[in-house]
Amino acid sequence: MQRREFVKLSATVSLLSPFIAKGGYIAGSEPWQLADIKGQSILAFERFKTVWEFKDFWKRGNTFDACLNFASALNDKFPNDPEVKQMQVDVGDMLEVDYHYFMSLDRKAMWADDFGWWGLMGLNARKHLLRTGKKALADKYLDLSVNLCWRQEKEHAYDFSADARPVPHGCSNSPANGSSVGVKNTVTNVLFFLLSTRIYRLSLVENIPEGEAFLEMVYRQWTWFDSWFKLTQYQYLKKVSSGAALIQERPTAFFDGSDYQDTNHPTWEKDWIWSGDQGMLLAALTDLLAVKDNLAAWVHKTKSETGFDASDFESKVKSHIHAVSQGVKLALTAAADKVFREAPFQASFGPEFGNDYLAGRGILLRYLGKLPATLTGTDFRENIKATINAIWQTREQVNNQFQPEFTSVASDKLYVTQFRKMAGVGDDVSKWQIAAIEEKQKFAVCQSIGLDAYGAYLASNQL
Repeated sequence: MQRREFVKLSATVSLLSPFIAKGGYIAGSEPWQLADIKGQSILAFERFKTVWEFKDFWKRGNTFDACLNFASALNDKFPNDPEVKQMQVDVGDMLEVDYHYFMSLDRKAMWADDFGWWGLMGLNARKHLLRTGKKALADKYLDLSVNLCWRQEKEHAYDFSADARPVPHGCSNSPANGSSVGVKNTVTNVLFFLLSTRIYRLSLVENIPEGEAFLEMVYRQWTWFDSWFKLTQYQYLKKVSSGAALIQERPTAFFDGSDYQDTNHPTWEKDWIWSGDQGMLLAALTDLLAVKDNLAAWVHKTKSETGFDASDFESKVKSHIHAVSQGVKLALTAAADKVFREAPFQASFGPEFGNDYLAGRGILLRYLGKLPATLTGTDFRENIKATINAIWQTREQVNNQFQPEFTSVASDKLYVTQFRKMAGVGDDVSKWQIAAIEEKQKFAVCQSIGLDAYGAYLASNQL
């Protein structure tokens, strides 16, 4: 892998010396300069290059997807900058290693959602590689996304039976070897939903066989989510205010004969909300709007639904986008500092899930930064900016390592109080219990949250 000498950053560092000396962005010094954002981004990536290569299947796919989205956004903003150009070369070299890592694993023991993370990363890897002239590897990543990831979820996780109650179908998060049944949680289903929409949209412009097979799964996943959203008594789409809602970590329904009452595989907490789910749902619904005409034509052709009305469908999808966007704004950026936070649930922060759910804020920002306010009805730019401020200010200055917590204890306490008023639930928790996570993985995940935040800032056209 090509390695640039750190001394090449000297010009950037000199531009950033006021930031580094004083611990990051200085309140009241707006507007930021292009050199400041570019310089911080380069330094963040240099740190990521020292921690990205570790052994953990889902984290490896997710953190590198953060890197790809970040690198793409930086390239769009600074296409002729030599340091940014070198970054694209470095990322391509890293993708060579990542592909060999994926292919070397025994994937039979991996969980269904793991393939969703890698499938989405593979599509972004392909875009990067085509842009940088590595078509052979780009084709391999497309095959990885479609035939090794999407098909894995469809053939081994999707429930084709029609007897589950109260909502049939959907995907179970279970290992590929069938050793566990798992539960139909949000992350597994929204990953498959989003992966299906992305592959289908790609099939409209490129020669990908079986295009309608992807559209069918788009429709099936939309129907699963929409069916749950209609059952308002279960609050899967939980209201936090009038016209504002957040999707829960999983749908549950406790009655005799229900197939959605397992609280142990894995452990579940009542009304649990995870930030990452919100971003992926918004992205999937946005993709759904982009193919609404194709979907309407397919439904009528296949007679998959009687009485399907394209106008009502579009209105419903837009209503969900508005509601979740408002929910994110009201409930996840509620503190006075305007920073994006994780919803305060012990289940997310605790030792069982903290290692995984730590990444949620970055995943949320990864997708949120690309959504226009005209669609969401909400402008997140000040929140994105406040978040990268906080991340930069609290980094380890000697190596620019981002931290799991980047807000103050006092603000966190006020945030929990505000969240409880809106959601009716919430734990006194703000510190991630991640002592058990291997150090390199922890550093990579934390750094990826920062890359996602910078990528969102760049993508939201704030510069």
